[in-house]
Amino acid sequence: MASLADSGTRPEIHADLHAVAVFFHQEYDDCLDPRVVDECFDQVAARFAHATVRSFVPLLVTRYVRDELQARLGQT
Repeated sequence: MASLADSGTRPEIHADLHAVAVFFHQEYDDCLDPRVVDECFDQVAARFAHATVRSFVPLLVTRYVRDELQARLGQT
């Protein structure tokens, strides 16, 4: 999970999504390159970067990132 600590190359993770990012690294870093997990997470989280109502953002990001990572696992 070292890639989360590399804040010099990644955009700032909104505070409500940090736990989601940690969860995905714990779940997928053994199966996929952590940079792939970061890339997927960042792309999905960026869709919600300017959301004014953030109540459901962690849930939506979790759903979309999980779908994408599962699809990538199916391709390997």
